[in-house]
Amino acid sequence: MNIDVKVLTKVINNWDPIALLEGGAPVDEYSIEIREIAEQCSLCKSETDLAKLIYTVFNDKMGVKLNHLACLNQAFKITEQVK
Repeated sequence: MNIDVKVLTKVINNWDPIALLEGGAPVDEYSIEIREIAEQCSLCKSETDLAKLIYTVFNDKMGVKLNHLACLNQAFKITEQVK
């Protein structure tokens, strides 16, 4: 699945998974993670794959373990925006 960086940015920033934006961080705070997700999302065949990718990227880049169901919810939001 191919997902535009703008769509990813909108969904991830609205989600603000670790409340950095809410705390006053710059709007591009998640840009590294978003870019990596965009680069690797072509390997995803389903929302479950995308959720795993989101979880893995945030874990690898920021050392945070996000809620798996929250990642899946965001994956569905992302794919709804792409359709």
